[in-house]
Amino acid sequence: MSRFSVGELIDGRFEITGSLGHGGMAQVYRALDRHLEREVALKVLRPHLTEADSERFRREVMTLAKLAHPNIVSIFDLGRGEHIYFTMELVSGGAFTDLGPLTGDLEPLLDFLDAAIAVADALAYVHRLGMVHRDLTPRNILLTPSGQPKVMDFGLVQLAEASRQLTRTGLTLGTPQYMAPEQAQGGATGAHTDLYALGAVLYKTVTGEAPFEAENDLTLLYKHVYSDLVPPEALNPELPPSLARLIESLLAKRPEERPASGERVADALRTVRAEVARRSLTQRLGGPGQRGVLAEGPLHPVRLTRRWHLKLPEGPQWPAALTAADGFVLLGTRSEEVIVLHPTDGSVQGRFAADDEVNSAVVWCEEHLAYTSRAGALSLHRWPSGDLAWTDEGAGAVGLLPYAGELLLTTQSGLERRTLSGEVRWRYPSDEAATAPTAVAGGVFFTTRSGWLHCVDARDGSGRFKLHLGETVAQCAATPEVLLLPERSGDLHAFDLQRLEVRWSYDMEGPLWASPLLWGRLVYCASWAGVMRCLALETGDDLWEADLGARVTAAPVLASGVLYVATEAGELVALDARTGARLFSDQVAPSPIQASPLVLGETLLVAALDGTVRAYR
Repeated sequence: MSRFSVGELIDGRFEITGSLGHGGMAQVYRALDRHLEREVALKVLRPHLTEADSERFRREVMTLAKLAHPNIVSIFDLGRGEHIYFTMELVSGGAFTDLGPLTGDLEPLLDFLDAAIAVADALAYVHRLGMVHRDLTPRNILLTPSGQPKVMDFGLVQLAEASRQLTRTGLTLGTPQYMAPEQAQGGATGAHTDLYALGAVLYKTVTGEAPFEAENDLTLLYKHVYSDLVPPEALNPELPPSLARLIESLLAKRPEERPASGERVADALRTVRAEVARRSLTQRLGGPGQRGVLAEGPLHPVRLTRRWHLKLPEGPQWPAALTAADGFVLLGTRSEEVIVLHPTDGSVQGRFAADDEVNSAVVWCEEHLAYTSRAGALSLHRWPSGDLAWTDEGAGAVGLLPYAGELLLTTQSGLERRTLSGEVRWRYPSDEAATAPTAVAGGVFFTTRSGWLHCVDARDGSGRFKLHLGETVAQCAATPEVLLLPERSGDLHAFDLQRLEVRWSYDMEGPLWASPLLWGRLVYCASWAGVMRCLALETGDDLWEADLGARVTAAPVLASGVLYVATEAGELVALDARTGARLFSDQVAPSPIQASPLVLGETLLVAALDGTVRAYR
């Protein structure tokens, strides 16, 4: 085998700095191009291989050299001396599957969909050139550090006509876990073959499991041809239904039942993306993980101006939030009603009576509106008619979260999961809940009045673990790796969900009523002391702070890199999420604001406790 050592210089130009892996016929190294002072990946052919293998290696080089696409790895140079090798763009951000398993929150969904769209576009480009990749796998779709996918390893690429000639011999090439049925049977391959492989990669990414598994390759290929697929939403109920359906269509057994082209797949993914952005507005803080990130916001927040205002009898109270359904604004009020507003002019489009003060965010779930009251009732209205579907006045409801087309409900006696018909799927007993649920990666989290954090399996209601904290009133925020736990005393803890231990703690120097916010690798938290802080998610290091000049109860929200914070002094403040610089502020009302604002595209809406509602654009 051609095996280079670290520090070895190849052809007087490429210094080997490490190994990146190996395949059946080549070894890949990290190297420094001394001529251009840049890092590259160097792929060298193993010695003593057959002429056919050498030809495949040469074909990969020539194929890559012809391709010019931002989502396909670029080839730089070809070596024909003592060693047969080529150098290419070094992609060091991990495999495509590192984007999963997918959660139901806006930011990871958009990252995944943007990457999937880019890969579909790259395949469409390859297919327009009459080529077929034939070995699309997670290890052949790498991510840059910024998350941009790059398709690589074109060793099995064939011109379409050559591919048809090759398959007539009955030769099967590819990776069994991602191989289309026709490829497994030695049949004709084409664009439809790559689309099946893309479906298998997406399935693996969103669920954490390959479409089919077996103890040997022969059985695995048999399953691709004959076995039924486990629907992806059965393994990950947080998937948007439209995304699950698209992945299933890519994995259809018959090529003609798959999407017709990479362009069609990219267009379908863009439609899913738009749907995901809309749905992020239908519940408090943008998703089940309660991270606080919403869809696109005003492009120039420094230019925000008042557009309209409305005075209701009373407004929403903590821990509520403004939400939306089909572009309409929803708010539950202390005056025992749910009000539907039109965001363009503030006109009242509907009013739904409640049995008591509505003390939660009104959420949209599968053509229904759901909310809880201070008296503990859970109510469901049909949308958009507003007809009351049912009310459970004895629910003992504390908080509410829509999840996988159903409802997660914290109560005075624990946690339960209900269907939209009101049927209880399971109950998890505990003492009285203090917060609404937070859900991520199949786990549901809530805290109790006595200071216990509970983690419950969303599928069957079984307990996973529990942890004792101090008194907690603010809802936690979660990623699959980290849970942010705010104690009322002012301590914010980052709890590692893999190691089940506290990663770091930070004293916010004031009580925490507002939920923390997560954006990428940054954490934001505002305390009763009136200070907003930005921390590093990994370490808890303090990155910046901003004095808001007033106490904060409402959880902040973030859209398009801007933080929107409302205070107990009735002021709305917009901060640059990267620097903490104040971009905009306005006095909304003389009354406290206790409900999180809502960002609908270029429009920003906020409601105060005294019933003042204002829109900015």
